[in-house]
Amino acid sequence: MMSENKRFYLKKHLMKKFEGLKKVSKRKVLYYALIVSISYGIGNYVSPVSSVSATENYVKTDSTTQQFSEEAMLSFMKELKIKYPETVLAQARLETGNFTSDIFKENHNLFGMKVAGKRPTSAIGVHRGHAQYRDWKDSVIDYALFQSYIIAKLPKNNIQEYRNYIQKFYSETSDYLTRIDRTIKHDRSKIALAYQMNGAF
Repeated sequence: MMSENKRFYLKKHLMKKFEGLKKVSKRKVLYYALIVSISYGIGNYVSPVSSVSATENYVKTDSTTQQFSEEAMLSFMKELKIKYPETVLAQARLETGNFTSDIFKENHNLFGMKVAGKRPTSAIGVHRGHAQYRDWKDSVIDYALFQSYIIAKLPKNNIQEYRNYIQKFYSETSDYLTRIDRTIKHDRSKIALAYQMNGAF
């Protein structure tokens, strides 16, 4: 289990990253990646992420980990300053079949993420071809790392550029954004309440 100190350290750096994120130079991205790598422990990145066997695949959540709920996930997303929460929540619902998929149950994987090869990751292994995490919070942390990495590369830091990116690279389905928008339509008030910033989407 990732220690609370390491998780707090990573959250602190992610919040700082999103507060001032406009256009980020390659040097700053590399510096940020180095800081995050240190926060997890350099050895986690020197050694490749392993593929786990069927007998090892189920990682039980530590008893101290907060029980998963949409509200808890949104609250943690807010702590990490994840942008575009409507889109991110819709992705979680779509990628997990409303939190019923085996990838979610066995891997604690909320977003259908694969193990990253070019950025820091909180994944601990691979199962069923997807990243596996120690708990659902580590999955949210990995999405925050993904989002930070992507936003730094976009021509403009806005939701349209972000949506264009995930349509092109995140999903293999041509109607991904249509499905996201269909999900968002029913959730705007819940997400606004959880984030306490109605105009931030």
